[in-house]
Amino acid sequence: MSRQFVHFDEARHLAHTLLKSLVETHTPIERAVLIADLFGKLRVVLWGPETAVNPVRERLLELKESAAPWWSGDVWLGDSGTDTDRLIYRRAWDEAEEVGDSGRFRILERHRTRGAWSIDIEEVIWSAPGSESPSGPPVVVFYSFKGGLGRSTALAAFAIQRARLGERVVVVDFDLDAPGIGGLLSVDGEGRTAAWGCIDYLLERPFGPVPIDDYYHVCRREPITGRGEIFVVPSGRLNDDYLPKLARLDLEPPPETNRLPLLTMLDDLRHHISPAWILLDARTGFSESAGLLLSGFAHLHVLFAALSEQNWEGLRRILRRLGASRLLRERSQAECLLVQSMVTNHPELAKMAVERFRSKAQDEFSENYYAEAPSPPEEDRLWHVGDLDSEDAPHVPISLTYEPRLTTFGDLADVADFLAESPDYRRLGDRISSRFADISEEDPA
Repeated sequence: MSRQFVHFDEARHLAHTLLKSLVETHTPIERAVLIADLFGKLRVVLWGPETAVNPVRERLLELKESAAPWWSGDVWLGDSGTDTDRLIYRRAWDEAEEVGDSGRFRILERHRTRGAWSIDIEEVIWSAPGSESPSGPPVVVFYSFKGGLGRSTALAAFAIQRARLGERVVVVDFDLDAPGIGGLLSVDGEGRTAAWGCIDYLLERPFGPVPIDDYYHVCRREPITGRGEIFVVPSGRLNDDYLPKLARLDLEPPPETNRLPLLTMLDDLRHHISPAWILLDARTGFSESAGLLLSGFAHLHVLFAALSEQNWEGLRRILRRLGASRLLRERSQAECLLVQSMVTNHPELAKMAVERFRSKAQDEFSENYYAEAPSPPEEDRLWHVGDLDSEDAPHVPISLTYEPRLTTFGDLADVADFLAESPDYRRLGDRISSRFADISEEDPA
């Protein structure tokens, strides 16, 4: 009978478990990194005296059988080889993610695509209102793992609320694969938008300065915005040229500048428009563009979910990216706010759904986002399990009741008053704006 096939996940787990155990039991081993390369091949770099490394190398030979065909057989000594070799080994360690609490074992995942999910931005793009020295508007990302949860509509509702207070709001349609919010907040009832948008800026800006006002239009329609203005950067004009441009797009920073073009665009918008808010609509799922928006530069991430396990399977990983993974690197969590979408309008069923969702959210945030209680208390700079009883804590959801009219309207003007005045959307707007205490909640007039 032939040997049972070993799947990559199984091989990776075997290598992870064995190497972690060897590092913990062989104290002369200073550190080790397990590398999964672009093709899924597994290899190891070890640091320590050669007398300690050799026994570990011998034990790793077990993977030739148990982790075939994924085990490469490569076990490198981090302090050996040429200067270039040692530099490569050091970079592998620096780029890898820490596993456990020992500080001696890391795993490095190499990627063919979805590189944006490996981008980790330590600090927000600039200081926002509510901080000690604000230098720009809040940047708020709206994200849902699954579609059909009303994410773009909720973004439009918040933009309308703030515009009706007389504020300048920038909305960026970064759902590059399925654009929507740019047309929703169009120049007029005919759906007119800017001739160019995000995708054009990201392709053109790396070659030099561009006229930023070519890439946005202004929604200045009294039935929608009142006396305010919403400056809208659409994804781009959906014509025959759009897909080829999307296929050429690289969201990662060009080597000559090492700065993300998206951050340059937000900076250009900040200086050119002087908005009170910048709101970004994200693509669903594990898309490349969503990975970039969830990399840590935004001041707040508004996360939409429903009660189904399919929603939580994805959102759980987003919470780890924004929370637990950053804590492991001794950073603060990226700020977030949870929204429960599509709640039934049946009172008893709604009450049950809201209670179940909140209980589930508390469990998931406790495991994947919150830190342990601070010690000493005066070092409280993180969201932690001691905040579970706070009604302002990130896991406490805002519930949005399902509203049929929001699925059938033709022009946003038909539902703008509802979005501006609905108690559910007002509560969401208040929760968002309360995170930035220096922005007045009162009508400036």
